[in-house]
Formats: sequence, structure tokens, C-alpha cells
Amino acid sequence: MLQPAKVSALPRDRKLRALDPGAMVVVVLGQTFHGDLAPIPTTNAPPHQAPYVRSEPSVGQSLVEPLRARAGFPLQVPTVLEASSYPDSYNGDLAARVYPIVKGHKAVRLVFRTGAGEYWGIQESDWNGAPVLADRSFQHDLGGREFDLYYSGSHLHMAVLQTKSGNYWVVNTLLDSLSNETMLAIAKGLRPLPAAK
Repeated sequence: MLQPAKVSALPRDRKLRALDPGAMVVVVLGQTFHGDLAPIPTTNAPPHQAPYVRSEPSVGQSLVEPLRARAGFPLQVPTVLEASSYPDSYNGDLAARVYPIVKGHKAVRLVFRTGAGEYWGIQESDWNGAPVLADRSFQHDLGGREFDLYYSGSHLHMAVLQTKSGNYWVVNTLLDSLSNETMLAIAKGLRPLPAAK
């Protein structure tokens, strides 16, 4: 179990024998240190910054409302968006769509494009067993609701609200370009889709 290792009888050194508690086996790990200690490494925590967001519930509601019946589970409306983002309809793409995720479960995907041309999104699903949700970094209360937070290094990659009826993910860009504060503000801004009139 301790490889590489040398096995030998305990030397007759008095100082070493004084440490022997009368055991049948004594394990000595390493050796006396005679060098200099390296400086304590600095942390690479990103600096705190204000969230770069705008409040615009009508954009999220216009994306989610038409999908209500096809989704088959309660949907959440993003009421807060990254400030330069708009629904992605580049080249005729759909900014919001419903698709089957696994047998018996569906997902709704909302895709947004930032002013810098990067994509981020919101995933909503009634499948609570998605493997990607297994390795959260932390759980944190945001505005009275518990979110699972998934980090890639010091960058928040995904914030997930899990409920009995579904889970709702805010997913950062491929390069995690949205700041942690922006991601948290978007996640806090998720609100249940109002009942149909």
C-alpha cells in the first residue's frame, strides 16, 4: 500500500526508538525537511462586478407562452436577461423550441445571443434524472429558492432550480463569458409562467 517503500528493522538510533510506541510495525513517511517553503499561492477568484443585465419579462414570456401546451409541464419565464442579449433567430433558427429528451420527458430550450456573438441559454425539463445534474458544486438560496450551482473553475457555468414538476437551468456561454453575478441575476429572475387567460 505504501509504494515505493523500503522495509527494514528499526535502526538502533535512540531518538527514533524513543518515538516507537511499542508497535509491531512503525511506518516512517518522508524525511526531515531542510529547504525553504514556497510562498502561499494566490487565489484566482474573479473580481466581484455588478451584474450586466436588463429586466425585460415580455421577451421571455413571448418565447415561452407559445410552448405551454406542447411542453406538458409548468414553465418558467426568464424576466432578466444579459444586457446585450436577444433571442437567437440568426439564419432562421428558432430561439425557443420543445423537444423530447428521454422517453416520456420533454425539454424546452431558449437560446440567446450576446452582442459579442456568443450564445447562452435556458433549459427547462420535467426530467429530474439528467446525468449532468449529478455533480453540483454548491447549493445556494437565491431570493428564497434553492439553486444548484455548477462551476467550471471559478466561473459559474450553470445555475439550476429544481422543483417537483421540473428543473430549470441557466447555462453560460461555451467560454463562460457571462460573469457569475450576471448568471445569478438571470437565475433569480426566473418566474413561473402565469396561468393562461
